[in-house]
This record gives sequence, C-alpha cells and structure tokens, in this order.
Amino acid sequence: MRPRLSAILAFSLLGLLVLGPRPAAAEQLQALVPAYFYPVGNPYWSELDAAASQIGVTAILNPNSGPGNSADPNYVTAVNNLEAAGGKVLGYVYTSYGSRSLTAVEADVNAYVNFYHINGIFFDEQSNSPAEVSYYNQLYNYVKSLNPAYEVIANPGTNTVPAYLTAPTADTLVTFEDTASAYGTYTPASWTSTYSANHFANIVYGEPTTAGMLNDLQLAQANNAGYVYVTDDTLPNPYDSLTSYWDQEVTAIADTATPEPSSLALLAAGALALCVPRFKALRPR
Repeated sequence: MRPRLSAILAFSLLGLLVLGPRPAAAEQLQALVPAYFYPVGNPYWSELDAAASQIGVTAILNPNSGPGNSADPNYVTAVNNLEAAGGKVLGYVYTSYGSRSLTAVEADVNAYVNFYHINGIFFDEQSNSPAEVSYYNQLYNYVKSLNPAYEVIANPGTNTVPAYLTAPTADTLVTFEDTASAYGTYTPASWTSTYSANHFANIVYGEPTTAGMLNDLQLAQANNAGYVYVTDDTLPNPYDSLTSYWDQEVTAIADTATPEPSSLALLAAGALALCVPRFKALRPR
C-alpha cells in the first residue's frame, strides 16, 4: 500500500524541523595571481592554463610596470591561451595612491585595451583614504565606459573604508597584501562581512610551507575573501615566479566548497524513504 502524499510531506517536513536549516555552503575560492613573470623560459603561464580547467583563475598581466610601449607577441599568446583555457586576464596599472594623473592612468588602460585581449584592469597602489574616493570612482567609470563587462580589481593592500565599494571604485578590493606571518594576525574590517566574498581578495607572500598555505586558504574563507593567492616567493618581488606548491594550492582551492543539499532535496529524500522498501543491514556473524 502506497503512503499518501500528505503523509510523505508531513514526514519530510518533520525531518527538516528536526535537522534544522542546512548551513549555506561557503563560496569556492578563486585564484588571483600577480603573473609578473615573462611567458617564455618557464612553465608558469602554461601552469595557469592547466589550473583554469579546475578553478577560477584571474592573472594580473604586467609586462613593464604597466603595459609597455607596444604589444609583446609572447604576452599576446599567453593571454589568449589562458582565456581559451577559461581564465581571465587583468592589465596592471599603478596609481601612486591617487597622486598619478588621471590622464596617465587612462593612457595605460587604453594601451592594454589596444595591445591585449584583456578582461579588465587591476589598479595597484590604491589609497585607502576617503579623500581619494572620487579619483578612483572616475577611473572605475572610465574602464566601464570602455566595456561594461570589464572587471576592476583595486589594491589598497589593507583594510579600507566602505566608500571604495559603494562609490564604486572597484568590483573587488584587495584588503590584504603582506607576509604570511602578518596574515595570521590580520582582522578584516567589520563592514566587509555585509558583502559577498567576491568583493574581496587576499594575497599572501613568503609562506614557506604547503601546510601554511593550506591554513592561509582557510583564513581567506574565514576573512570573507573570495579571491586568494598564497606564494612562497619573497621580497623584493614575490611575484616573479609561480609558487612552488601551485599544484597543491589549485587542488586545495578546488576543494574549498562542497554544495549543501537544498531543502527541496531533503524533501525528496524524505519522500523516497517512505516509498521504497526497507532492508535489514547485513551484520557479520
């Protein structure tokens, strides 16, 4: 005899009440990689390509502390290959904490657009003072006027004020860029908890061990950062190579989120439990 639908729903709803609401799954991390290494003579860009089939990869392109004077065919190939693999590329532009002229910054943006098939702009050396919000808002609007789909990530490298998101000045803010030892004591500004993780990025350098990197990834999720990069490279340029534990970092990022079953799935499971016959578990004698 089949159970009535009302009984199935009642049983399933009772299960939900007993189990309580399922916690929401954490957002899966994505890699934001300062790819300040030449795409010839090393495997780094190819390794980014391979990772892009497993996780979200956004590379920051930086031919010469900016776009340089002309397109470099090797970078053109590297950019196109990464995008074909599913990754994104942002052009690096420095802003000198708001003191560089808007004309000079916009000229660098235009050069990237003309030289390479980019997906957006990475503004480095962003101020975290309220006084420069208007300056960065103008830059943000300029990039979006060229292509509304362009992504803008800006790097104050530390905690900042919410106006840098609400103005807006960026789609994503790098709210930490420092050593692994500093990351252990870093506390994000309280206002960041009201935004989704894709609005924030954390970049950690000088992390010597794989175990430390894994812990840093956990801290990134706890800090509500959706983008992350951890490297064992160190100053003066911690981004002139891809970290030695890149493969392990990719695997760990890929495992940072496991979807939780929805309430609808739980209802279906409860209904199924009533509709199928039960079998006794086989126990060893």
